[in-house]
Amino acid sequence: MKISLQWLQEYVDGKISPERLGQLLNRLGLGVEKQYEIQNDTMFEVEVTPNRPDCLSYIGCARDIAAVSNKPLKTPSVKAIKFPPRKTDINLEDKKDCSRYIGVIINNLSIKDSPAWLSQKLHSIGARSINSVVDITNFCLMEWGQPLHAFDYDKLIGGKIVVRRAKAGEKIVTIDAVERILDPSVLVIADARRPVAIAGIMGGKETEVSAQTKNILLESAYFDPILIRLSSRKLGLSSDSSYRFERGVDFSTVETGALRALQLIAKNAGGKIAAFNDIKAGPVAKTPPMIKISADEIANRLGGEIPAARIKTILQKLGCRAAAAGKQFKITPPSFRADLKQPVDLIEEVARVYGYDKLPSSLPMLRASSIPHSPARDRKKIVAQTLLGLGFDEAITFSMVSRSDLEKTLIPIDGTVKIQNPLSKEQEILRPSLLPSLLAVLQTNLNRGQRTIRIFELGKRYLPTGERETLGILATGARQQDWRESPKREIDFFDMKGALECVLQALRIQAPQFAADTIPFLHNGLAAQVKMGAEAVGIVGKVSPKVLSHWDIKHRDVYFVGLDLGKVFQQIQPPGRFQPLPEFPAVVRDVSLAVRKDIPFSRVEELIAQQKVEFLHAVHFLEEYIGEKIPAGQRGIVFSLVYQSARRTLREEEVTAAHEKICRELIDRLGAVRR
Repeated sequence: MKISLQWLQEYVDGKISPERLGQLLNRLGLGVEKQYEIQNDTMFEVEVTPNRPDCLSYIGCARDIAAVSNKPLKTPSVKAIKFPPRKTDINLEDKKDCSRYIGVIINNLSIKDSPAWLSQKLHSIGARSINSVVDITNFCLMEWGQPLHAFDYDKLIGGKIVVRRAKAGEKIVTIDAVERILDPSVLVIADARRPVAIAGIMGGKETEVSAQTKNILLESAYFDPILIRLSSRKLGLSSDSSYRFERGVDFSTVETGALRALQLIAKNAGGKIAAFNDIKAGPVAKTPPMIKISADEIANRLGGEIPAARIKTILQKLGCRAAAAGKQFKITPPSFRADLKQPVDLIEEVARVYGYDKLPSSLPMLRASSIPHSPARDRKKIVAQTLLGLGFDEAITFSMVSRSDLEKTLIPIDGTVKIQNPLSKEQEILRPSLLPSLLAVLQTNLNRGQRTIRIFELGKRYLPTGERETLGILATGARQQDWRESPKREIDFFDMKGALECVLQALRIQAPQFAADTIPFLHNGLAAQVKMGAEAVGIVGKVSPKVLSHWDIKHRDVYFVGLDLGKVFQQIQPPGRFQPLPEFPAVVRDVSLAVRKDIPFSRVEELIAQQKVEFLHAVHFLEEYIGEKIPAGQRGIVFSLVYQSARRTLREEEVTAAHEKICRELIDRLGAVRR
């Protein structure tokens, strides 16, 4: 908003220098963005925050300046007018979006050029002088913050005003000579046949006031701020009027602005008021509720004492009604300060007017308090430390993803939690999986030349039933190099399975079961559900080539683990008892079997455990072999059985007997062939 020092000075008693005014505006939160001289006047371009629509007027700015400089506020005298009994023909079809409409018909006007004082004021803020009536409506808008509009009454078909929604396909040529197509989402001011103005935004060309106009209808109204904002954006049309309406004008100023304009029109254009109508309908703006506050409460918040009398004076100068009983106050904010709702709002007003520089510097009182122990935090720390030790890097990503990211990852949009008013298309859905977020990190690192990437994230995913603490692991590239391995190999399914088992082992959780499954975004045949008992707690597998193609990740084998930590943490076992290291030697026997391809090694371990061999200490999977020496439909597996006793050295014959018993059971139950 542009503020003329000379114009503003008319509403504040006493002279203010340009330097002082600039300081006061900044102190009051009306940030000065630019200051310059023009025709013996100083202009200030200030930024008005959205919560202060009252400062989009000279009266509003002057009120704050008068309060902070402790000077009287001089408002122009606006006297009541005795209106004739004839009613202006006004029909409010849309009472919800227009809760007040004042329409005044003035006849026999003598419209001419504006007087020098009026055209000079408008020129100082960059507005063009048009004629006395139009200039007065613009002047009142700047003075009181109430938009007004004047129609050439003789051009209103039927001599009536209808406030309604536009009809689909209706058109209007606005005063900027642009034809605009309307629809029912836009509120219009119409006559008996057609729209003559876009409500709260801009008038129509066909009914604008010109030098030939003799009779006018003056409009002053209150329109719904949200509707005006949406209409302005939809049409790509903004004006000084819409800028104020969409931030909320003062309901009581609708009448004040009209009376001020009528007085100026009578003085500068003559005419006689022929009809008047003030229609109030729908939800009327309410006076903010009374707020109780004390001087001690203000002092505690600000860290310094302010005299009670000074507090009362400040709030009264800002337009509040203040009743004081000692240090206790009952404050009723004015209707134009809808942002004053709580005691802290009043405290801020007192501080900015009194001056933050006058408050003593002090440190806030801090009370020591212990942070409650969080088992979940400790467990997540164990997970992170374990993965870091395995060579993974932790990633932190946004919890919101785009619709496009989910589609690229083959995750259905239905059943996701959507943001009602997203800031951008990249943040319109709360992620149902960590995979899209981690794929975005992977893509970025690959584009920057990285080839081996191992990352994990401890974050939340969001479902309609609630949020879930989740672990996501993603890896691609070369396996950790081991000088004993030749040739070097890439990360595979079993590396991810092993990393997952290491995490669960660190949490004191028994080894899970892996059940083959079909998961849309994982490779068919290399995807499994992670189960603990009958409950699925996660997934592990190779990311589908189709997904990688969507993400423009080429020639890569990428593996993913997703784990529901809430379910996993419920499986944690209490700390075990310490057992001393065995003193007696172990006996290791290798077993090589040919089994059907559909038999997982977990089934082999299950059958071995069912034998309940007293001194069977461990089972270790060694390798898998598929080749020409193995029958079709089968695979070769090699594993070792470790026999050991904590009390004595085992005899050869008892180890052999136990070992053969286990092998026979595997051959009989699985149809395996010993190799």
